[in-house]
Amino acid sequence: MKKDNMEAENKYDLARWLAGEMDQDELTAFRNSPGFDDYERIAQMSRDFAVADFDENRILNRIISGKPKTIESRTIPLYRSNLMRVAAVLVIAIGLFFVFRTDIVTEKSGYGKTGSIVLPDHSHVELNSGSEIKYDKSDWNESRKLSLDGEAYFKVAKGKTFDVATDMGTVTVVGTQFNVKSRENRFEVECYEGKVKVTSNGRQTMLTPGMAFISDHGNVSDVAVSDRTKPAWTLGEIQFTSADLSQIASELERRFDIRIEIMSDSEKTLTGTFSATDFKETLELICRFYKLRAETRNNVVILSADE
Repeated sequence: MKKDNMEAENKYDLARWLAGEMDQDELTAFRNSPGFDDYERIAQMSRDFAVADFDENRILNRIISGKPKTIESRTIPLYRSNLMRVAAVLVIAIGLFFVFRTDIVTEKSGYGKTGSIVLPDHSHVELNSGSEIKYDKSDWNESRKLSLDGEAYFKVAKGKTFDVATDMGTVTVVGTQFNVKSRENRFEVECYEGKVKVTSNGRQTMLTPGMAFISDHGNVSDVAVSDRTKPAWTLGEIQFTSADLSQIASELERRFDIRIEIMSDSEKTLTGTFSATDFKETLELICRFYKLRAETRNNVVILSADE
């Protein structure tokens, strides 16, 4: 009984709030009540609707022009009339709220950190540093689709089609394990189990275990990868495949949460695997390959030609 009374009070408060009949103290208390965010979204939707005014004269003339009937006169108080209008708009708004409702979930991993997420269908996602995914939780059972900015390793539960959308292409699977990397102008997809379909620039490519799709500034190539069962970054390593110096520096910034400035140009590309836990060792090997000198100024690593 107490719960029913509380629900009745909430509905009455909601109607009074929508009608603009609360004083300042009541308004403050209502804004701090549970569920106010949902009420505010409903109110926003209700502003798009209007209820026609009650035309007493038109109704009276229609009655008089017809067959004689006993007419019972009733007076509807103004405050009840307002509440009836609010209730009508509220019913429409609540209906549309549930029809068009979305529940967008955003998961992020900051620089120097990685993250692990379990999706509603029990698929697993591991986010590399500086990465983000978004998906609609309310529609997940009907459409397993998410957007990715950065890099992530997926272990997809069997079920309906699973799509990973990025700015440079879409990856479509059913149940499999794969890694997707979408950074700046570089798009990489590696398959570890099952089959993966990659759609990019109007081209479709099917990958099987041990294969990778790489697009760098629009130049696409299919290459075989190692016999790893997981991406290198999940094992504490950084793997580069024909990466240029700026791409390498950006990856080091994300992985080690540092700032790097490059003061020397180079057209050389690097392929290799490095430590993702020992920055000093990795930086030393990269400097040796590019013949660079590294020094730190104001917490910024400056890379310049080693003359």
